[in-house]
Amino acid sequence: VKTSVYTNSGYDRGHLAPNAGVAFRFGEKAQLETFLMTNIVPQTPILNRQVWKRIEDVESELANKFENVWVIAGPIFDDDVTLLKNEVEIPDEFFKIIIDEEKDRIRTLSFILPQDVTGKESINEFFATIDEIEEKTGFDFFAPVDDVYEESLEKLLPEMIWK
Repeated sequence: VKTSVYTNSGYDRGHLAPNAGVAFRFGEKAQLETFLMTNIVPQTPILNRQVWKRIEDVESELANKFENVWVIAGPIFDDDVTLLKNEVEIPDEFFKIIIDEEKDRIRTLSFILPQDVTGKESINEFFATIDEIEEKTGFDFFAPVDDVYEESLEKLLPEMIWK
């Protein structure tokens, strides 16, 4: 896929792994890799530049504040396929799971974001359970974790950003 697929398409080249966060933590070589098309997805400009950006800012703040922060992000597709210039499938939604692992504790923030955001929403409006994300994607994110702990972790609906 070439970057030209996005030109005049009405969609931004959205980064799943954020350019700035990767540059800050892993250096220039890793930053340049965020521009590979395997990290790029069609996002509406309002989603990419406003709501997704605010979540990236929170992700960066948390990574600076806590020692072991992991992030999983990806597209969500429904059954109706819409292609960008007959080449790239346009996701209907996106998910992001932010994980903080400390000693014997794991806590998560998880989001589902539709393409059609207005930009005025609080990111808290997009909190979702990991179970909801797994249902929409078919993934099982915490399979290696003890089943009892996994079930409680995946059912938890975030209430606020960690302090």
